[in-house]
Amino acid sequence: MAAALLHEPDILFLDEPTSGVDPFARREFWLRINGFAVQGVTVVVTTHFMEEAEYCDRMLIMSQGKTLAVGTPEEIRNLVASSENQNPTMNDAFIALAEGKVTNVPDQADLIGQQDRESGGEQ
Repeated sequence: MAAALLHEPDILFLDEPTSGVDPFARREFWLRINGFAVQGVTVVVTTHFMEEAEYCDRMLIMSQGKTLAVGTPEEIRNLVASSENQNPTMNDAFIALAEGKVTNVPDQADLIGQQDRESGGEQ
């Protein structure tokens, strides 16, 4: 991460930044990552730790190269909420989406465009 920050980027791509680190180091990484975001740096993180996705403002879930869902962690968890599981975890959401058990997923292109319009981004 230090090498990526030397030139003070506007956007920072981090691929699995917490893989193989202990829980204390993982917490420190996320404190720093969120600190960069607060300073206006756009941070794109890939992770296979679904609980880490909760730290993100927006997320995209993919499986086998296909976009399954885009939104805030809450919006994505709500896609899989049911009477049997009223408070799904991000792991629950990923598994249900990857197994095709969710049928109420909005078209991702429409959702991305709507979110861009709401945030003042390009249309």
